[in-house]
Amino acid sequence: MLRINYSLKSDSRQPITDVPMPAELNMRIRNLVLKTGKGKQVECGEIIAEHPSQSGGASHAAASGRTQVVNYHHLTIQCDGEGRSVSPVDVASMGPGKQLLRTLQRLGIDVTPLGRASLLVVNGLNPEPGISVAGYLLENEREVLKVGLKLAKKLIVPVRTVLAAPSSSCFLTGTETMKVKPKYPASLNVLTVKAVTGKEYPENTQVMSLMDLYELGRVALTGLPLTSTIMTIKGHNYRVPIGTPIRHLLGIMDIPVSNGDTVILGGPFRGEAVYCLDEGVSKRSYGLFVISRGEFPPIEDATCINCGECVLNCPGRIQPNLISRYAEFEMFEMAEKHGLHSCLECGLCSFNCTARRPLLQYIRLAKEQLLSSGRTPTQA
Repeated sequence: MLRINYSLKSDSRQPITDVPMPAELNMRIRNLVLKTGKGKQVECGEIIAEHPSQSGGASHAAASGRTQVVNYHHLTIQCDGEGRSVSPVDVASMGPGKQLLRTLQRLGIDVTPLGRASLLVVNGLNPEPGISVAGYLLENEREVLKVGLKLAKKLIVPVRTVLAAPSSSCFLTGTETMKVKPKYPASLNVLTVKAVTGKEYPENTQVMSLMDLYELGRVALTGLPLTSTIMTIKGHNYRVPIGTPIRHLLGIMDIPVSNGDTVILGGPFRGEAVYCLDEGVSKRSYGLFVISRGEFPPIEDATCINCGECVLNCPGRIQPNLISRYAEFEMFEMAEKHGLHSCLECGLCSFNCTARRPLLQYIRLAKEQLLSSGRTPTQA
């Protein structure tokens, strides 16, 4: 019988390995405001696209080079290896306020969790089984995390700061530690906050992951924008330039991919199967997995058999079977009325579906379609 591993524990003793810069970078620009064009020369750290919202971080070139292919989804940069880069910004000396938030946003930081709150919860759990990024940072990058936490506190001004960690022996200077059982989906921010406070969506509470704090710390220490991410691949952690094609990672790590295998960017529950190995990693890519053909039953567009497994495993207490069927038939408003926006996108419904339906994908489709039509989650 197939045994599913929900454990979020990890061995974080191995150091981070830097991935060599690829010959070209494939940057995701879908739904972003493009700030360059085809044939343009860009420097390392230069803004290539901005987020349309007032809280989303900008995207930057991870290497100097010339832009090649530009379309609705991607921008390709042919790297020239000359090492030109933008000048650093003195983030650490800035006082709290709009100028600091705008500067962080321009350096690639998503500033949504940096509003004022009386409680700051630091999510110290690994995001998904098989990913050990958070565990590594908590064990080996405390100085950078401390700088990031100091900057976060400057903006949030919390009365109390709690580190939700897999063990009571874990610590981060400036926080109190609360043990949270390291079993997925406890690592989802909403469930982590509930474990700490005992309440769902408590007021005056902000939550940040260790990866969020690390990014803040790196930006504060270097004054340079985010151009890399940390990923767990084959049990090891790597620092990967944003935009690095998956084909490049598979090649330098000698990971074979055969016909019928599935390559997952992200985690085993919430990640996405890539349609092309030239797809580039994003700043929120924390893992890369290759699932061999036949290892798991394939996802297929089968008919729901109403077994109820998705409902039993849903931490959001909604009916993924019903919502996904509305989405399947493009009845997105009906999906919304039946709790679409209460979905935490944990992926447990798809993972446990007896019929192997793409439930999470249908739900994400419905959310995307409603968002593109101008509707917000608070609208009926």
